[in-house]
Amino acid sequence: MPTIPNHINEFLSQTLVAVVSTVGADGSPRSAPIWYHWEDGSAYMFTGRRTLKWRNIMRNPVASLCVDWREPPYRSVILDGSVEEVQRPLYDLVLSMAVRYYGEEDGRAFAEGYREQSDDTVIFRLTPTRIADYTGEE
Repeated sequence: MPTIPNHINEFLSQTLVAVVSTVGADGSPRSAPIWYHWEDGSAYMFTGRRTLKWRNIMRNPVASLCVDWREPPYRSVILDGSVEEVQRPLYDLVLSMAVRYYGEEDGRAFAEGYREQSDDTVIFRLTPTRIADYTGEE
């Protein structure tokens, strides 16, 4: 895993929607917007086990995650790396994300749908092997 400079850790700790790209069954790229949680040099995400992104990851456990600031001055960080399923409390992860993305009241309401640990939902982690830094900082 590459050393991650402080300015990238700070950028990835913001509340931004990312785009995760996986490799489709025919080898073509597939992208989808996704929430993420940056922790200890990895991006944590969750999705349904029946989603195309998860089926793609199961076939080929690599992905690219683009996190970008979409207002001038435009900035982004792109993480390429391996993906693995992780075991951690689903509700806690969803709650922390939902409160960040929706605010306290709406976030708590959203997270209630994930209070029961479900086999239909998977938590996964992307650990970068390559980082492209387009933040304009050094």
